[in-house]
Amino acid sequence: MRTLSLVLIGLLIGCEDEASSAGGGPDGGSSSEGAGSPTGGSPAAGGSSSGGAPGVGAGSTGGAPPCTATSLEEATRVTSVMISGASTSQALTAQAGAASVVAWAGSDGNVHVTKLDAIDQRVGEDLVVPGTQVFGVAATPDDVALLVARAPDFMTFVRLDANGAVLAETNLVGGGDHQVEGTEWFGEFAQTGRLARLVDGSYAAYHALHRRWPDGIGHQGDTLRLFDASGAPAGAGWGWGCSHSMDQRLAAGPSGLVPICISDCYPGKGVYFNHSAALITDDPAANCAGGYTTTLGGLVATGSGFFLVYADDSQVAHLGGFDSSGAPVSDRTLSVAGSSRLAAFDDGLLLGASSGGTTLQRLDATGADVGGPASIDAPLPDGDFEGRTDGEVAWASAGGTSLSVVRVRVCE
Repeated sequence: MRTLSLVLIGLLIGCEDEASSAGGGPDGGSSSEGAGSPTGGSPAAGGSSSGGAPGVGAGSTGGAPPCTATSLEEATRVTSVMISGASTSQALTAQAGAASVVAWAGSDGNVHVTKLDAIDQRVGEDLVVPGTQVFGVAATPDDVALLVARAPDFMTFVRLDANGAVLAETNLVGGGDHQVEGTEWFGEFAQTGRLARLVDGSYAAYHALHRRWPDGIGHQGDTLRLFDASGAPAGAGWGWGCSHSMDQRLAAGPSGLVPICISDCYPGKGVYFNHSAALITDDPAANCAGGYTTTLGGLVATGSGFFLVYADDSQVAHLGGFDSSGAPVSDRTLSVAGSSRLAAFDDGLLLGASSGGTTLQRLDATGADVGGPASIDAPLPDGDFEGRTDGEVAWASAGGTSLSVVRVRVCE
């Protein structure tokens, strides 16, 4: 396992309870590879990296052979996996021992979990749960956790065993009368969220919500919910954070969580870390009515703080390094047009950008470029890059009846 050593100071985020009334199927698959052959398997936290542990994708025949590619283009593997039919392009990957899973929303009104082996080939039939959208997935060799939206207004945490049996199921919000004070629900205004699994096996969900307040208005904000593997509340977090909360990011670091939001009004206008702990960048043009000009890109939590890609109110892209309190440690502007993603990669970082094509840029542990950009024939994901414990990066996109699963391998 390779580790990302970064020049920031230790991460420890204490999330306090806060509230404010401020408004605001089929089998088969094929791979497209460069000159290098696939690299080693991808163990999940708590899993084993040795000898191809089968993981949730039970049936895997072992880890992938080592990679000998000499460029990022050659080290990028794109695998097509047949599926029954997706309703959106969003697909989320999660490592599960030497195997992995991809979660996606189906045109059948369910969320599907497609199990893959160490070289991203389908293993068996999908696991299926009711859901209209999927906002997060986390996996181990033995289970899969999901954050899904369900009609009419639920955000739900579900955990399945390797065969698809439900181990836990908790509605985080939804199901009440929207006219009753205190009722919380999901689905109006911003429809955003993230799920993270912590090293102790607990989970955190960070997502937008609506709540009926004493003024008789259903205001929109965000909530950070922490819970154990059974879905029972685990304390901390907050019931009401940024509002209006237009977008969120969440990452679990070695010592805690890194929650990031875009707020158009409360606690102020701009991008915030840990609800109100630190302002990353301000946005004076935000209008407390859903108007804002900032953008969130990729987020990586480290043992010493975090890196965040974001665009300021002038739409200038930045790669910022921050300490555990959210104070800036480093900043560089990026020539990134359009979307961007970020993940830990080998002993540094991998930046993805999309503007007339997808490019990847390797970065060192300080965020400086290593070599030049590489062009690859695969779109960026609607969700996040996934940094894996062997230093690789993975993501996926859905298109009709196929998944495009991308793996950027660490090559010697």
